[in-house]
Amino acid sequence: MKVLRLASLVAVLVGLLVAPAAAQGPPGSWNTDMTFLNLEAEEATLEIVRYAECETGCTADAGTVVTSTTVAANGSFYYNPVGVPESEFPSGFGGSVVASSNKKMAATVTVGNTETGSAYASDAYAGVLETSDSVFLPIVMGNLGVWNTMMVIQNAGDANANVTIHYIGAGAPADTAIANLPANMMAIVDQQSSAFSNFNGSALVTSNQPLAIVVEEYKTSGGVLVDYVGVPAAKADTTVYMPGYIALSVWATDFTVVNTTGTEATVNVAWDGAANALSFPVAANGSAYVNGTAGYYPTGYTGSAPDSGYYGAATVTASQDIVIVYNMANTGPGGPGNLNLGYVAPTAADGSTKAAMPLVMNKAYGGNWDSTYSVQVVGGGSATLSFAYSGVTTQPADDNITGSYTYNFGVDNHVPEGYAGGVVITANAPILIIGDQAGPGTGDSSAGFPGVAMTP
Repeated sequence: MKVLRLASLVAVLVGLLVAPAAAQGPPGSWNTDMTFLNLEAEEATLEIVRYAECETGCTADAGTVVTSTTVAANGSFYYNPVGVPESEFPSGFGGSVVASSNKKMAATVTVGNTETGSAYASDAYAGVLETSDSVFLPIVMGNLGVWNTMMVIQNAGDANANVTIHYIGAGAPADTAIANLPANMMAIVDQQSSAFSNFNGSALVTSNQPLAIVVEEYKTSGGVLVDYVGVPAAKADTTVYMPGYIALSVWATDFTVVNTTGTEATVNVAWDGAANALSFPVAANGSAYVNGTAGYYPTGYTGSAPDSGYYGAATVTASQDIVIVYNMANTGPGGPGNLNLGYVAPTAADGSTKAAMPLVMNKAYGGNWDSTYSVQVVGGGSATLSFAYSGVTTQPADDNITGSYTYNFGVDNHVPEGYAGGVVITANAPILIIGDQAGPGTGDSSAGFPGVAMTP
């Protein structure tokens, strides 16, 4: 059976309704939904099991099956815990989900609050396929002005887990420990605590059991959410990529690099189609933060990042293994930080000559929802892309790209207005994909998620 871990997949996250004096997590009430994509050309059987959150002194939860269904070959299945019978997901439930299938499956999870206007916030993340007993969290913030992070840590093993969170960076507090976290259950660790003061760093989470972790970056003032999945130590590499890197008009990209080794690393960043180049050191077992638009660079850097008019991709090489998480933020109409997206930088091993973007929209759902997706050629160079949009009779012509390209349906006219579906892309060279969705309103109605590599 193939297993997906959806660490913070909940109908309402526990702790989000707590009074400000004992706040945990971003303000407001929160809901999630999920889309599963069958990556094989045969019908799949999918089972979804929910587990309660583990709070202090919790007991094991045997789990409750909420649905068991079939998913067509290369088809998708949408599940929303809101509105289903109480026996499936009780109102106010907080916890995690384990989804199992007899075929290879991918999942995209969307998290959003119930606020309106500028207080609305949402983001998305991919269901966890690769668990690990050593997981890096490149972006961790604690009382950094209005910014904080919340770690949702799920035990993906079959015995109780003892977990240690080691913080990395200037002003890092003492380690945090979680004892006896039962199998399949999750615990929440919020960095909005007195242990943190203006902290902008990273963390390494280790355990005697494999873990699945989702990190949620949020503003205590509301209106912003950025999700990303923790990076297993085995995913660290000396070359990583950032498809969709943007520094254009009101958009800016920042990123954090973690050196996963005990030797100082020299990190070099090149941007596709731009003259900019950047180099900087990262201490052994340390991290470094870069925000070119704000002029924020690590000590000892040379060069610069694009800060105006750029939309493309970056390739990062290092003398030691690294991991990266990068954010895209829109500071334009609707207020500072109106739209925010977070991504784990993929490696060449994540590339494929066949990949899927599970969610594509062009003025869908009343004309309110749009999406784009960015394709980067692994190792640079050119690639010819062929597209297969679900439910579309006439497919767009093949396209040739060099380096990278971002598809915007108002410009590229791949699908008609009102379209909501997915796309499978085949290429004559390995590619990487990230995507996003954005809706109406002045809040953070955007969500970012990775594409899915498929077997050619």
